[in-house]
This record gives sequence, C-alpha cells and structure tokens, in this order.
Amino acid sequence: MLFNDQTLLKPEALRCQRIAIRRTHIECSYGRRTARYSIPKEGDLVNQTVRKEAGSSVTASNCLGTCRHGKGGFSSEMLRTHRVFARGIAVLAVLVAVAVVSVRCGAHGVERFEGGTAHKTDADAHWVLTLKGTWREMGRQYGGLVGDELRQFLAEITEDVASRGMPLDEQLENARSMAATFSLNLNELLKGMAESSGLSEDEVLVLNAGICMLSTVVLGGGPPSACSGLAVWDEYTPDGALVFGRNWDIERESLQPYMKYLSVVVFNPDSGNAFANVHPLGNVYLETGMNEKGLFIELNNGAYSDPSYIEGVENTVSVLVTALNQCSTIDEASEYLLQTPADLSYIIQIADAKECVSVERATVTARVRETEQQGVLAAYNSFVPPYPEGWTGLVTDPLPEEIDPRYSNLIKLANSDGFRGKLDVQGMKGLMDIEVRDGGAMHRGTVFQVIAVPEELALWIRALDYSDWRRVSLRELFADR
Repeated sequence: MLFNDQTLLKPEALRCQRIAIRRTHIECSYGRRTARYSIPKEGDLVNQTVRKEAGSSVTASNCLGTCRHGKGGFSSEMLRTHRVFARGIAVLAVLVAVAVVSVRCGAHGVERFEGGTAHKTDADAHWVLTLKGTWREMGRQYGGLVGDELRQFLAEITEDVASRGMPLDEQLENARSMAATFSLNLNELLKGMAESSGLSEDEVLVLNAGICMLSTVVLGGGPPSACSGLAVWDEYTPDGALVFGRNWDIERESLQPYMKYLSVVVFNPDSGNAFANVHPLGNVYLETGMNEKGLFIELNNGAYSDPSYIEGVENTVSVLVTALNQCSTIDEASEYLLQTPADLSYIIQIADAKECVSVERATVTARVRETEQQGVLAAYNSFVPPYPEGWTGLVTDPLPEEIDPRYSNLIKLANSDGFRGKLDVQGMKGLMDIEVRDGGAMHRGTVFQVIAVPEELALWIRALDYSDWRRVSLRELFADR
C-alpha cells in the first residue's frame, strides 16, 4: 500500500498504535497485525531518505505515554529530511495523533481512542471510561485508553499475590478458569483489551482475576464478612427518591494500594442497555453497577448461608452484566436472576428510583425478599429470616447479632431521629461513616463505598484511606453512543 495523504482514510491506519519507519516502507502495527505502506519514489530525491542503523528503527510512542511521561518522538540522528519525504512525515505525524488522541495533559481533560473516552474525576482520583460499539470494539477502546495503567496494575498485583503464596502459574490457571465461566460478551471484551493494551490475552485474564486472587490469599480461603448495603426511599429521604449506600468489604490494608485503579467504566454496547461498572481497572465482571434505565445492582457474598459451589454454570458476576444490559425493571432483573442457575450463594440488591428488593440466591433455591418496613431495606452476608417453607436445612441461620450486628445496625440507624427523613446523599455519607463498633456497618475490611441515586443516574464513590467522595454523573455518558 502506498503511504500518502489517502493513508488516513484506511481503517487499519485509524487503528495504528505503533509506527516504525523503515528504509523503503512504513510499518503501522495494531494489535497483532502490521500494515506496511511503501514510501513514494520521485526520481532520486527519495533515495537514502532514511538511515537505518543495524537492526534499529525509529518509533513514535503513542500520545498517551508521551503526554504523561514526556517521552517518545523521532530521533533526529536517524532521519535525513528530503522534500518528498517531508510530506510523508507530515502525514505520519497526523497518523500518530489519530492512533491515540490525548488532550488531557492536565487536570480533567479527556483522552480518546477509537471512539472511546477516558477522564479523571476531581483531584485526579479515579478513572471514568466511556466505551461504545461491539464488545470487541469496547475492549479495544478499554485497552487503548488505559493500557499504561493496566500494565502497571498487572505487575504490581501479580507480584503481591505471588509473594503471598500463589505462584504465577497458579494465578494463570485460576484466571483461565474464571474466564471460562464468563459470557461470550465478556470474553470478547477481554480479547479486545489484549489487542490494544500491550498485554497478552493471558495477562489480561490474570489482571481480570487479580483482585479475586488477592482476596483469596488474604482471607486464607474463608468466607469474608464482605459487603453490606442500605436502600432508603419514601419517608426516609427528604424528597422520597431512593438513595442506596453500599460498602464493598474484604480487607482494607491489603487492597488499599490498588484503589488508585478504582474506576467507573461505562459501556454503551450496540444492543441492549448502556450500563456502568464500578471496579478496579481491568476487572470486567460486575458487583456494583447501574444502567441507563436507572436500575442499580449490588452483590454481597452469601457463602455463610450456603457455602456450596456448582460447577459448569455461568459465574454470577458475569450474569449481572447481562442483567443490567438486558433488563430494564426490577421485576425483569429479579425474574432473570431467579431463573438463571447460581454457581455460588449471593445476596443481590436491585433498586430503581422508587424501591428496592433483595434476591437471596442460594445454589439450590432463590427468592425475592421485599422490605419488612416500607421505605427501607438492608442487606449483608446472610439471608434474612423468616425463610420460605422448604428452606429448612438448606441454608444456615445468620450469626448472632452480638457477633455480626451490621444488618440490625443499619435498620436502627435508618429509623433513628438523626437519619430518618434526612437520608439524601449527604445524610447517607454521614451514616456510612459510622463503624460497626459505634452502631454502623463500616469496619476494617471496608475497602470502598458507593452511593447511588437512580433518579439522577448518578454515583458517588470513595476509596477508604485513598480518596474522598467523588461524584460521577452517568446521564451524559450513557447518551454517548
């Protein structure tokens, strides 16, 4: 192919991530493919336009790395400028810019890659990505926008997990097993990330499973007292609109170093609902999220109630991606979760602007639990009695309140004079500051917190000991299709 002004119109050129100038041609690499463009000849003017030292080539780093680190560009010693080739270099410069357009280079700017965008929240605390297209295309955008961070995150967490007793070969085996339980859509997303991030497919899988594997080695295989949530609406909030407060709990000291990667990734797929996922970068499964219809979902571990594991069924954290993508109401999402087989036991809260329910999903049975008091619903890591007939012997009763008081603490706080009727976002922040020992639900295992207001299509996120509350408005990000 001829390298000229028409080069920029070619699809493979628009995907170019790395450029190498050779003696007779220019190589444009994207993913695992390389397009070659012949340098046009015009008499003797083009002869010896590029001096290539033994085995070396001139490369241009993408805008992402150049913007942040001040590196990259062309080596003047390796280029001898001639009139004809100067036109080619001008086109080449535009080609590099097209590969990754970065206009951040300062606070609160936006980066772009193949139709996806990325920016930071206030104080550069957390990434917010907006992706669109097919699942493979969204994966490419993901990897192209934050490839530097993904590579750094992988290096840090694999070393950490290995130092705690899980060697790299075991990490890879576990990561492959996890991905095998994901939907085809999520696997397409992961493959797309490998094409543009500078990571191999196996490395992308290991990063995706990194937080799960770290949690496993930190907890020693035991079930965590992990996650709790409180939904309030009607008389519990100033305007009656639902506000949801969510604690994501594992073990703060071990996971806090990775909260710099905590992000909100907005997916605008070419079919179904757009949705947002709150997770560290590279973790594509869903435990906390909201879709464009204002449906909010959060997941709590339910292994204490039912420790069984069922092989050969889709991972629940993959199922929740489909739930937000395909379901638009609480009834639709609840029915979908009731009808889909469970691999592990979870307590899943589903909320909209007006109400919330809890789907208690054991490996052998499931139910939708509605609130005992109109306007308030709390959840933690045990199914809440009374149970339906037929559940006797299938699930374990909750721990005594004196051992795990989080559920009762949340209900009492919501009904207290200090919070009832006052639980807007600011009120929920105050409630979520209260530790278990003081009558709340936060504890030393709480890693990050999320507040959701479905009516506003807005999230607030905070990583304990890393960032203060940061608001992410989803409405305009969902509209970016």
